[in-house]
Amino acid sequence: MNSRKLMALVNKELIHYFSSFMGYVVLFAFFVISGYFYYLIMVESHQASMQPVFQTMVFILLFITPAITMRLWSEEEKSGTAELLKTSPLTVWEIVIGKYLGVCAFFLVTLLPTFVYLALIIANGSPDYPPLVANYLGYILAAMAFFAIGLLASTLTENQIISAIIAFAMLLMLWVIGAAGDSVQGPMGDFLKYLSVFQHTGDFFSGVIDLSHVFYFASVIFLGLFFSVKILESKRT
Repeated sequence: MNSRKLMALVNKELIHYFSSFMGYVVLFAFFVISGYFYYLIMVESHQASMQPVFQTMVFILLFITPAITMRLWSEEEKSGTAELLKTSPLTVWEIVIGKYLGVCAFFLVTLLPTFVYLALIIANGSPDYPPLVANYLGYILAAMAFFAIGLLASTLTENQIISAIIAFAMLLMLWVIGAAGDSVQGPMGDFLKYLSVFQHTGDFFSGVIDLSHVFYFASVIFLGLFFSVKILESKRT
């Protein structure tokens, strides 16, 4: 894998986010929503924890992820630059990983306000640090899994609106499928509950790092990228 060309693609994605109106809308939404819930949940309740904020922000990601990821490949198809990428020296895996890392890097910018909130918590209280690490890890892993699914949806169509709708439908299914598992008995019910994102964020937000949950998110990320590659390879041929 050519790391220099890969980083060039990541930088291209970042530049696009910061040169587009949608990128600033998303940043504004993250900053305002996270700030509001930080004030509402922690300043008024005096909790020395980031748990309520991250629990809320994961739910908000369900709606914001389609807006962040809908253009990742759909825009390339619509503008005609997809053909240039397909015939470039980059492999399909490098293209997919580059675009994925680009959106993940953009997401890291949205985390900046949370470090301010964290500093205020530390300055005004005595929080337990291991649970805070678990909270951050759970939120980041969930976001990365969401982005992999959003990228997959973007490879399916050149229409960004349809891409956003597909991404939202897929994420919503992963969110609510646990409820279906509650109504089904036996191994099938357990399997449906295992597929639910909600089942795998709870422990993180309770301050517990369970490797089985890490494996779940890693699997979702890999499958999202893998199927994105397969779809683009089929389009290339």
